[in-house]
Amino acid sequence: MTNLIQNIKKFFTYWYLRYLLVTELYMVETWEKIVIQSIFVIIFGLYSYFNYSILTHGVSHLGRTLQNTE
Repeated sequence: MTNLIQNIKKFFTYWYLRYLLVTELYMVETWEKIVIQSIFVIIFGLYSYFNYSILTHGVSHLGRTLQNTE
């Protein structure tokens, strides 16, 4: 069980390091990293909410349209 936890920790550490390297956040200060990551989370959250609301509205509208044509 501890081996599984270590593997999971190693997996997330590896991908977090890749994220820092790709976004070049490894060379900024800690407070800057927190601000930028917070902005990323807010943008991703708004994007996800927007897509969820549009998709649910679109699917329900499509369902009503298909029921009316039958």
